[in-house]
Amino acid sequence: MRTLDCTDLKCPLPLLRLKVAINEGDEDPFIRLITTDSISLRDIPAFCNRAGHQLVSVTEGPPHAFDIEVTKS
Repeated sequence: MRTLDCTDLKCPLPLLRLKVAINEGDEDPFIRLITTDSISLRDIPAFCNRAGHQLVSVTEGPPHAFDIEVTKS
């Protein structure tokens, strides 16, 4: 599982970093995003839903942790 540490980054940077990580591609389809930005609690699940990625788990913090399975088309 790849880990994106977005601690102390404010919206929209955690989401932008997630998009970059997804576009870079990797053999491992799982990403853990860690952030202290509370807006991510809304933005990350909405993005995963729109993009067709599976949000495996959410741990509310702070810090918040999102485990995402990337499903590329």
